[in-house]
Amino acid sequence: MNQVGKINFKKIQRISPSQFYSMKNCAYKSLLAEAMNKKALLPVSANAYYGTVLHKMLELISKGAIRNEIDFNATFQEQIKLMEEKLVADGYDFFVPLQKKVKDFIMKKILLKDHLRNISERPARASNTKFNSEKWYESKDKLIGGKIDLVIESEQETEILDFKTGAITQDVLDDDGEVNSEVKAEYKEQLKLYAYLYFENIGRFPTQLSLVDLAKQKFTIDFSVNECKTIFEEAKLLLNSTNNCIEKETFTANLTEVNCKYCLYRPACSFYLKHIETDNSFNDVSGLVQNVVKFQNGNVSLYLESGDKIFTVSNLPSDKFDELNNRRNKKITVFNLKREPREFFYSAIKTTIFYE
Repeated sequence: MNQVGKINFKKIQRISPSQFYSMKNCAYKSLLAEAMNKKALLPVSANAYYGTVLHKMLELISKGAIRNEIDFNATFQEQIKLMEEKLVADGYDFFVPLQKKVKDFIMKKILLKDHLRNISERPARASNTKFNSEKWYESKDKLIGGKIDLVIESEQETEILDFKTGAITQDVLDDDGEVNSEVKAEYKEQLKLYAYLYFENIGRFPTQLSLVDLAKQKFTIDFSVNECKTIFEEAKLLLNSTNNCIEKETFTANLTEVNCKYCLYRPACSFYLKHIETDNSFNDVSGLVQNVVKFQNGNVSLYLESGDKIFTVSNLPSDKFDELNNRRNKKITVFNLKREPREFFYSAIKTTIFYE
């Protein structure tokens, strides 16, 4: 059964623009990620792993490493194979093959292939236009740094582009109660940090910040120099205060549904594990193994005791019986469950993971 082991916290040497928003919402999560060498303790979704492949393909296309359909097909198959091999090695073989697990797999591949047109369009631009793909930019003190997906530079203009394979916008309510679609705040702040890093390295600010999705829709981000500088300073202060928590041993977690529900370091978070002892609104349960029952159809049910409550976890595979039965009266936590309509009843899904 999975175990977290002793957590050795270490200072975060540098924060990336893509990390900033997450650290701002829960710095303890960032410390756990650093302690675990950024190795996730829980699986995400098949769509997320496929998104990593798509983003890698976009990187290679923007670099010019993929220039035609033959290159595209060969590289795509190679990247899928590498990802699937990693998933199997990590014990997440239930995500393989990705093509059968990802919704709209083929459609996303078709949209991705359409980005090849950008390569043929580039020569039509002015000869003095430069395309810098996946170039590293960092602050002078090296505390903030990251790779920008694409920087397009000409004599008069500079555009920073960041590719996203998932949803770029979200619905929000305005002051009049109307639903509007807005670019996610985390993406806005990420682009503004990139803008300041560009300024620190080049000496001038970009003229345009853009997000591009798989369908090649472009979203322009409004910004000002003061905004970029403020976020840059905020990021440095956040990094410093987060690292100070290690020296002072004053850890705390920001326990909200948004922060915790999809956090990949929940098994290592003592604050969260304590929280779910009394808050049963999450899809994770913890308690003493009271009983384990194997039914004639091979399915296994687990009964966990937590205070005066008994949690029932059904639909477990038969090969879990011995492992769980050998842990009677021991405390375990079960992550990634499906909540049933009946209170304190859950069922296992493919991504259900056990920790003791």
